Amino acid sequence: MTNTDEVPDRQQPSPRRQFLAKSLGMLGGLLTVEKSAKSVTAPDQQSQSPVTETSARQESERELTSYRIFDAHLHSPSDETNNFGLRWPGSWEVDPQGLWQWYPVTTTFAEFVAYLDRTGVQRGIINSPRSQEAKSPADFIAGNREVARYVEKYKGRFLGSCVVNPLFVDEALKEIEYCRKQLGFVWVGELHNEIVPYKYTIDEFELLVDQVTKLNMVLAVSAGFEDMHYLIHKFPNTTLVFPNFEGKDDDIFARIELVAAHRNAYIETSGLGHDRVGILENAVKTIGEDRILYGSDFTFNCPATVIGPIQNASLSRQQKQKILAENVEALLRKVGSSA
Repeated sequence: MTNTDEVPDRQQPSPRRQFLAKSLGMLGGLLTVEKSAKSVTAPDQQSQSPVTETSARQESERELTSYRIFDAHLHSPSDETNNFGLRWPGSWEVDPQGLWQWYPVTTTFAEFVAYLDRTGVQRGIINSPRSQEAKSPADFIAGNREVARYVEKYKGRFLGSCVVNPLFVDEALKEIEYCRKQLGFVWVGELHNEIVPYKYTIDEFELLVDQVTKLNMVLAVSAGFEDMHYLIHKFPNTTLVFPNFEGKDDDIFARIELVAAHRNAYIETSGLGHDRVGILENAVKTIGEDRILYGSDFTFNCPATVIGPIQNASLSRQQKQKILAENVEALLRKVGSSA
């Protein structure tokens, strides 16, 4: 039988074994600490870039929402008809399902307003496709009255624009006066002579412009370069607004230079040419920052696609705010609008 006092104590290692165990324990502890540190710092290191990018995106969104945005060019859908609209591009043939958009998205005025809300547009000048496509005075009068009802329903949000057909000149002159004096409209147009074809050079159109000038209203006209040149020189006392930096087969720079040379002319950012990088900067340099208006031509164009190039332009914040809202507000005050 073995004496337990003589048996090597397995539970009490020798000093050498104790030293080795301590050394290995310390080394293992260091390795564990280093591994833990890596597991803690790695996610932070990986998230540095996304956090920075998110912050930049949030700052950009904050900047966008801090601007006032006033759209000078809106075509409203109708809640009262079978949704007038054009089959476009390639033809100006009337298509009752077209709604002046590529595919019907905003089929009611409430949907139209909700879309503007999503894009950040706070106010706007609206006109009716019913009036644009009118084949009789009753048609353009009905469209203008519907616009007036939307203006009243969304008080402070929208201003109405009067659209008439000069081929019915007597009724058109009366309607412009009614819209100005009874409905408070100070804007006429957008008039577009390709939709219901006529020439801007006809006598009836001259009478229409004279009425607009006499009543101190703004006339928005869709026109190619030759028509722009004619209108600006023919009617030097009329305040004219031209949509689109670029016209069909037109030199975009020639259009900008023409507007720059005539103080009665303004140009919108809407439609063709709004996505050309550097065009807005060129327009500001050539025309000045006070006669360029933000307009989207919605429902043809998404307003956000026109806001983006303004927001991203190499311009000062003050210049951007002028284009997005202040210039149209100043123009409205110039023609006596209290809105």
